[in-house]
Amino acid sequence: MSFIAEFEVASPIMRESAKAVPAMVFRTEDLHLGENAKFVFWASGNDFDQLESALVTDPTIKDYTLLTELSDRRLYRVTLTDKGKQAMTYPAATEYDIVFLDVAATHEESRIRARVPTREALKAYRDACEERGIPFHLDRLYREEPDDLTTRYGLMPAQREVLVRAHERGYFNDPRSITLEELAEEFDVTPSALGRRMRRAQDALIEHTLRSEN
Repeated sequence: MSFIAEFEVASPIMRESAKAVPAMVFRTEDLHLGENAKFVFWASGNDFDQLESALVTDPTIKDYTLLTELSDRRLYRVTLTDKGKQAMTYPAATEYDIVFLDVAATHEESRIRARVPTREALKAYRDACEERGIPFHLDRLYREEPDDLTTRYGLMPAQREVLVRAHERGYFNDPRSITLEELAEEFDVTPSALGRRMRRAQDALIEHTLRSEN
């Protein structure tokens, strides 16, 4: 059974560009290895002109192409310089059969969610990052259970239980069939404690479904 790893790396690729637009978020769409290494990413925010100016002078970027322009985000393809290619950690990931499921980056770090076959493979990837001088920090590692909806959607068992019960009892109906206070009595907790658990559950559900589709 494989694992799901959630970790952060401080990659030098496009770091100078990201520093120029600290409020922007970059989400990887596609990666291409080989002689003309490149990757495709969505940039979200409002500083697109400043980003494009920074891409021109970024030492890890050879050139860029604007592929799609929406109201709040743009899709870019960038080709890497030799310096950028040398800093790539994705080739090491593929060597150990690690699959990147989601990559979101800011000017500070890249947050990666990946499927890893073994703990040893993840350790080898971490060592490869450190050999390149790239800091690696593991946030979470758990077994992938394809048939376990709780794990698939990032929910703890108690969080899934409260959402399912709230749905069954009509808490999300308009008008509501049950109040938060009445629902809290069924769980033998205070309304404020139940409200916090429900908000955390909804946040986890959005993070692992709607955001992961972007």
